[in-house]
Amino acid sequence: MAYQDKRTKAEDFKSSAYTLIIVGVLGIAALVLLELGVFPIRLASPQKYVTYGVMGALFVIFIVTGLASFRSAKQYARQAAGEERSTDLIKAWARENIIPEAVNEKLSFEENTPDEVKCLKYFEIIKDMVEQEFGVLEASYSEELCEELYADIFENGGQE
Repeated sequence: MAYQDKRTKAEDFKSSAYTLIIVGVLGIAALVLLELGVFPIRLASPQKYVTYGVMGALFVIFIVTGLASFRSAKQYARQAAGEERSTDLIKAWARENIIPEAVNEKLSFEENTPDEVKCLKYFEIIKDMVEQEFGVLEASYSEELCEELYADIFENGGQE
């Protein structure tokens, strides 16, 4: 599963919340307008109440789910601030402490070792160094962060 940062999750939950609430409110409004005869649709009496009950319950569920999504969005927004601080701290530490030479010292390769194997080994060393300094991180977060650090250190020449 691909990592998604907390800020993006918060935005996703917020947009879902707006969508669910708008659909729920518009649906209930449509049911009310249908009952008032604004729309030229007529349902037979027994059918009408089943339709109103099922659709009304569905729209209420949309609204409740939308409100729950707002709550989740707020939680992720709070978590995002901490995650961003941690990421900045780890990246600053890595710029100072993880240099290509230090990583290369920990590894030795045969002459015809494929680049993919080298890349994976470098990645493992970077991940180990970060976890030694900051402890074990959430797996998907650690993977994403170490991929960024690898690119920063080996592909971008330490430039951000």
